[in-house]
Amino acid sequence: MLTTRVIDLTREISVDTRVFPGSPSPAMISWSKMDVHGYDSEVVFLSTHTSTHMDAPSHFMINATSIDKIDVSRFVSNAVIIRTNKKELDELITVDDIVEANTDIMPGDSIIFSTGWESEVCKEYYFSGSPGLSPEAAEYLIKRRINAVAIDSPSIDKGMDHNFTCHKILLSHEILIVENLCNLGQVNDLRFKLLIAPLKFSGATGSPVRAIAIIGQGAF
Repeated sequence: MLTTRVIDLTREISVDTRVFPGSPSPAMISWSKMDVHGYDSEVVFLSTHTSTHMDAPSHFMINATSIDKIDVSRFVSNAVIIRTNKKELDELITVDDIVEANTDIMPGDSIIFSTGWESEVCKEYYFSGSPGLSPEAAEYLIKRRINAVAIDSPSIDKGMDHNFTCHKILLSHEILIVENLCNLGQVNDLRFKLLIAPLKFSGATGSPVRAIAIIGQGAF
């Protein structure tokens, strides 16, 4: 009997969700009421780059693909997890970190970096000191024709990189970026199926996603 495990890699969105400095905090406003309208509903206000989210190429590139124009087939892919523990502030994920993980990266794979930073989400330095890819590591992954890069920190760039170097490198090559993953410690397999489903916001530069790992023989 084939068995699969489904793991939610998504942070929740609430009024208490920490956001990138300068971004608006989420607001959830009660709209209709059961005792008045016969049903409940809410109005939500938030940045499209809140919590666990996907960056479209148009986030940093002019006249580039927006979130609604990305081929939907890219939201389901084979994924590889690379564990590279980063405890110091502003550490870079290097080409050596990727090579030393000793995994075969295939064209079309999505690469997930588990740095351990998800446990730092309540710390003051969560945004300013987070780890990120080195430019050389980004170029290395581009050459392997990957589908997406995902990470358990708030940015694919290290916290103090205000030029967003790796965002620009990756997005200029149409490689998707997913940030703020969680629960990566529950992923025991090196390879698995990854579902990353953004909302179809017309012309938007990004969207919150529901990121899901599907693990086991039945996933392939």
